[in-house]
Amino acid sequence: MKKDKTTVYEERAKKREARMARHIVACPHCGADVLDHMTKCPHCGGELVPKGYRPIPEAKMKKIKIVTYSVGAVLAVAVIVLLIVFRPR
Repeated sequence: MKKDKTTVYEERAKKREARMARHIVACPHCGADVLDHMTKCPHCGGELVPKGYRPIPEAKMKKIKIVTYSVGAVLAVAVIVLLIVFRPR
């Protein structure tokens, strides 16, 4: 017998809530429920310490982006030049 679509969606929603409940912690500043990966409380703006990992510092992330964009631009220019030089005539 087939299940009704609404019951299937309700079951999925219950499972999703159960999975998310593991990641909810209380904010030490205001006591509101927040997720364990957040670095800033969306309710009071207080700083939070993420559970299980540390976010990459902003300065390091900026350097990584600059290097990545530079390398990508150089590769794109090299591919364009190679296509122009070795195009079939």
